[in-house]
Amino acid sequence: MHIPVIVIGGFLGAGKTTLVNHLVRSLPHRLGIIVNEFGQTGVDGGLIERLEDDVQELTAGCLCCTGRDDLLRALVTIAMREQKPDAVIVELSGVADPTPVLATLLDSAVRAAFALASLVAVVDARHVLQTLQDHPEAARQLAYAGLVVLNKTDLADPARLDHAEGVLRGINPLADIVRVEQGQIDAEKLLSRRDFDPRVLEGAPPVQHTPGLRSFTLRTDGPLDPYAWQRFMTSHILARPAEVLRVKGFLTLHGYPQRILFQAVRDLFTADAWDDALGGSELVFIGRGLEQEEYAAAFAACVVETGREP
Repeated sequence: MHIPVIVIGGFLGAGKTTLVNHLVRSLPHRLGIIVNEFGQTGVDGGLIERLEDDVQELTAGCLCCTGRDDLLRALVTIAMREQKPDAVIVELSGVADPTPVLATLLDSAVRAAFALASLVAVVDARHVLQTLQDHPEAARQLAYAGLVVLNKTDLADPARLDHAEGVLRGINPLADIVRVEQGQIDAEKLLSRRDFDPRVLEGAPPVQHTPGLRSFTLRTDGPLDPYAWQRFMTSHILARPAEVLRVKGFLTLHGYPQRILFQAVRDLFTADAWDDALGGSELVFIGRGLEQEEYAAAFAACVVETGREP
């Protein structure tokens, strides 16, 4: 019996990992998860709940650019497990053009064990129009999707939602569109979808990416001064929504007993206590026109000096 594969795409910060975690929590099935990230540092794989060895994290670059070898190795690893999964979820990088990934999953060698079931595109309701205008890969994900999840609907007013849905239907009139908050879709219905049509890939143009997009990681071993961090966050993240598209990682703040999971999408952010051993701070930035040296110097200035209280 072939293992169904559901590919989940969506631009940076749309809520893909939130959706994957919802599936993990909601389904009684055994799932295999493959997470691809744009940068060299993986964060999302560590955020997938209670799957342990069933998560394969690929951080060698965007799957559509680095070739199919990493994806094939991850699929083989999952297929060779003594307890095979009931389904595999592939979470694409937020900037992935899906066509090379879909083509790999349709390869005859892959189809011996797996069956490409559906492509799901997650969309941030608040930023969908700007994202489609600025980023060609986002439109490609939507054009090929069988299901479009219009996420974060609680952050957009009804008029904006109706307009966004109209734009989405113009791009892909055949897709099902569902409006949700925090990825709360009907998990069983999603897992049962078998709607991917290989003919959509015929004549697909070359891979497209947003010009100037880059990623880098900032790390420190020492704790951060909370007030200095707040100034850094305001000036280098929230004040630059057009340049800083996505930030995610972990912070250790002086005087706080737990590390903090920090995530930002343009000018919105969340900061949640994370139940793990205290360590250093590590943040992944994805954006356009960012000077890594500027960010590294400003971030280093947030570190509490040894022997000095903030």
